[in-house]
Amino acid sequence: MADEPLLQDAIEAIRQEKFERARDILTRLLRADQKNPTYWLWMSAAVQTPKEKRYCLETVLRLDPDHELAKQGLALMGIGNFADDTPPLSLPRRKWKVDDRISLPPIEAANRKKQRLRQLIGVFALLILIVLGGIGYFLFTPRKAIPTYVPPTRTPGPPPTFTPTPTYIGFVALPTPAGESAAQPTPLWMLLEATYTPTPLYVNTPHPISEAFRAGLLAYQREEWEAAILYFQQAQQLEGNAADIPYYLGETYRKVNDPRRALEAYGQALRIDPNFAPALLGRARANLSINPKNDVLPDLNRALQIDPNLAEAYLERASLYLKQAEWQKALRDVEQAEKLLPSSPLPPLMRAKILLQQDQIEKAYQEAQIAYDRDRTLLEAYRLLGELALLNGESEQAQEVLQIYLSFEKKDSRAQVLYGRALVGLATQEDLISAMLVRLPMPEKSTEALQALERALVLEKDNAEAHLVRSCLYLELDEGQKAVNDLSEARAALFRTANAQRDPLWFAYHLALSRALLQAGRLESAEKQFNYAAEFAKSNREKAALHYWRGQAYLALDRKSLVQRDWTALLQLPTQDVPLEWRRIAQNFLATPTPLSTTPTPSSPPQRTPSPSAPTPTSAKTATP
Repeated sequence: MADEPLLQDAIEAIRQEKFERARDILTRLLRADQKNPTYWLWMSAAVQTPKEKRYCLETVLRLDPDHELAKQGLALMGIGNFADDTPPLSLPRRKWKVDDRISLPPIEAANRKKQRLRQLIGVFALLILIVLGGIGYFLFTPRKAIPTYVPPTRTPGPPPTFTPTPTYIGFVALPTPAGESAAQPTPLWMLLEATYTPTPLYVNTPHPISEAFRAGLLAYQREEWEAAILYFQQAQQLEGNAADIPYYLGETYRKVNDPRRALEAYGQALRIDPNFAPALLGRARANLSINPKNDVLPDLNRALQIDPNLAEAYLERASLYLKQAEWQKALRDVEQAEKLLPSSPLPPLMRAKILLQQDQIEKAYQEAQIAYDRDRTLLEAYRLLGELALLNGESEQAQEVLQIYLSFEKKDSRAQVLYGRALVGLATQEDLISAMLVRLPMPEKSTEALQALERALVLEKDNAEAHLVRSCLYLELDEGQKAVNDLSEARAALFRTANAQRDPLWFAYHLALSRALLQAGRLESAEKQFNYAAEFAKSNREKAALHYWRGQAYLALDRKSLVQRDWTALLQLPTQDVPLEWRRIAQNFLATPTPLSTTPTPSSPPQRTPSPSAPTPTSAKTATP
């Protein structure tokens, strides 16, 4: 095989515990041949998280249902019905020593099982090496569960904060677990040109008394949160004066969405060392999780005063300034963070958010692309890039990245709406207004868009944007009553302020509601709604839409004199403000004494008219409210 040397390089990298290099090589091999079960089997030994190992092993079985090693690997993880045939394996002994004078918290049965499975995974990697590697690999030693280290010189006082290498902790997005979806998404590391290497943890103080802290860090980096909490609690009992241990306990609680316990842990760290800057940052984040209106600026300012190299505090403060529309302060903090994290995707990602709020769509799009290129495993970059691509008029690009994002993050209502809009080309507020005023050709992907909007509303039933976009689609489908229902749901959320009548959507909304009532056959209500909307028609474009659609309502009511009044007024407007199709229909009606078969009966809504071309938008693109 031409790729055999590369495979042997990957196997050698696994043997030497150079897992990033192994993943890099195997990723290249899988790009060339994604249906090779051997590559996927070795990838299961190279990845680190249980969910990734499971994905790789299940892929092996999809490609080769009788693959015994994959079955054994899943059985060792407690997955599948293969456990009965799996021979028992001896477990490696733990390498760290614990002070016998201190009682450790009891480990529940569930935690014992998870700990045992983590150790078995290391043994399983060795089993792969023995079976597939041949006689030359029989001498290899198994991977240690927890690496040993040389104890450093102990310094008095609380552990210091490392400043030379501030961190961006990159992550690998995990595939959807089996059972949640029939089609699992491809892991995002498959999209990388090379393995992404995250910056080391910012707080990484060695602890010579026990390796429980080191085991906790390892579990933390692998996103094994329950195990990390257990190890940090053990380490905290052994070293009660170390501020970084409760700090990481707080970080773990924050990761599992338990901000109140996180606050308690950060408080413990700050009682040990009031000048421990990362704990101040953590406390600010936890307080924001509890209530986004909490004033956390003092904590962030204090953290940066203590440690000016704490880059993530600059980014957190920039996010706070962004919410307060203090854009220049936010940009200054992003610049400081980028000096400390020159290769991180987080500074350009934050800069893109700031530029988006300033309606600098093209510049924001460029910054989001930089963040995406730096780390294609950062899900937030996909979401923001999709939104900006949509606002920049690149609907296909928006569809692509949002589809990837939603394959991993299915509970983001706003992203579902953005995806639905991308599918039908309703990118900007101007596009929505055009859809409500005129008529747009029915998009090919309207069914898929409706499904995305439905998912958004299941997640957030009061999502006004989803209701508004769906009402536009229902108008194109002649589903008048459904459009009425959606517009009614959207109204309260869209126009809460006293200055709602100044909103560009105000007239368009009321005209769309009039059209929906007309389609639903509620002709008297439609007439009243059209007359109400007439009070707010200001531009020639708005007046043209009012005269045309109200004329259609009068036509359905068989009030020909009022039809003549509206459509005569329509033809007196400037040509560029009246769609050609509207002008033709009005001229034909006025030239004919008695309308023929185009006149619907009063009890039914008017028939669908040909879709005119929307007038060329003149306003700048703005984000949807």
